[in-house]
Amino acid sequence: MLLVEDDFHLREALADVLEAEGHAVTALATASAALGVLGQPGAPRLVLLDLRMPGMDGLSFLDALRARPDSDRFRVILMSADSKVTTFEGAPGVAAVLQKPFETGELLAVLGMHAA
Repeated sequence: MLLVEDDFHLREALADVLEAEGHAVTALATASAALGVLGQPGAPRLVLLDLRMPGMDGLSFLDALRARPDSDRFRVILMSADSKVTTFEGAPGVAAVLQKPFETGELLAVLGMHAA
């Protein structure tokens, strides 16, 4: 899976938890770098994406992802401390949302529904 989170400590902690659970994780700090990865052969199909980031934010990433001809092969789990993140539940390209802070069990439950 592709983890896109600008907060270094949170990104590392999430990557550690996910890898301990057996997930292959590519962790990146920027949405623009993540778009580059999605263009490579064998790119992860599941994206755990922070909503609010400097530069390209999660919404801009989603717009760019939706513009791709192969956008339907990607699933995005959107995460944010912004309480409005829940309004994106069911939006095109968004498989699920997680409001920060979330418990590890909540993250793993959501991943269990969407990681295949």
